[in-house]
Amino acid sequence: MGKGRKRSVRQHYIPQCYLRQWAQQYRKSHQLSVFDRKRKKSYKSNVKDVACQNYFNRINVDGMDHEALEKALSEFETRLAEALVRINEARTLDNEDDKAHLLTLIGLTALRSPAMREMIRKLHEDIGRLNIAGRIATKEIYEADVAKAKEQGALPEDYDVSYDEMKAAFESGKYKLALDQNYQISLELMLLDHILPLLFRRGWVLVRAPEGSGGFITSDSPFYLTWSDPARRKGDLAPGLAMNGTDVYLPVSPTLAVVGAFNLRNANDDADDARVAMLNSAMVASAIQQLYSRDHKFSYTRGTDDPVRTGNQLISDKRFC
Repeated sequence: MGKGRKRSVRQHYIPQCYLRQWAQQYRKSHQLSVFDRKRKKSYKSNVKDVACQNYFNRINVDGMDHEALEKALSEFETRLAEALVRINEARTLDNEDDKAHLLTLIGLTALRSPAMREMIRKLHEDIGRLNIAGRIATKEIYEADVAKAKEQGALPEDYDVSYDEMKAAFESGKYKLALDQNYQISLELMLLDHILPLLFRRGWVLVRAPEGSGGFITSDSPFYLTWSDPARRKGDLAPGLAMNGTDVYLPVSPTLAVVGAFNLRNANDDADDARVAMLNSAMVASAIQQLYSRDHKFSYTRGTDDPVRTGNQLISDKRFC
């Protein structure tokens, strides 16, 4: 990398142009209210400093620009920012191109987060442990696998870890199976190609908060998938994106949100304060660590029997912190 060129270190998994919908400009920065579940506190933060991780989009492939994905996402986010402006001004999803950008955002937020990567890593770790257990079941199996791996070039010729050493290391549990970030990024992009058609097949209702309302809030995990029937939400079966009878929810801005389902027709819906509070509860439930809002004036509730609460009460709510 040549001198004078800045390397992108802090990379966002939730686009800044999306987060800015909840921000207010302060001097040269865009500040939003953060409610931090782990730190048990609320504070103002620059949009640049939330929903990001160092080198989250970095690709480590010889001969390839390490920031190729970051640059591609930046180009998409430029177009997304313009689409979000038009959606908020029109308060409809009639512009199909803008709607396509919004649905792509929904797909990206569903798949790309540190929490999702850790879940996938743990899944591969569990599979890897079963694989290793099978390979060290006997000394003969282990030595045959080592010989085959050397023949295929998967292990160097000077690999000399004995069966007893490998078995002792495995049984100690003092190891961690790493998952290459390149693989995780390629998996995310592959899955995005798979789920986008499912999102486009759904009907989408643009939900509009009433004027003067505290409005919608968002989080570091704004994609929310649930059963349409509240009774099914108490069961053990998790909803799937391809399943009928499921709703996808994503807040678009403090004044707009979208709900998508296979049995819905595209429409606009003017919500009352009670529905805004119910939808905000989805973000309270889905947040990995942080909720984001314009201020503390929003409301939320966990159900018809639960009292409506305000943002000022969130940090003291034991169900959140």
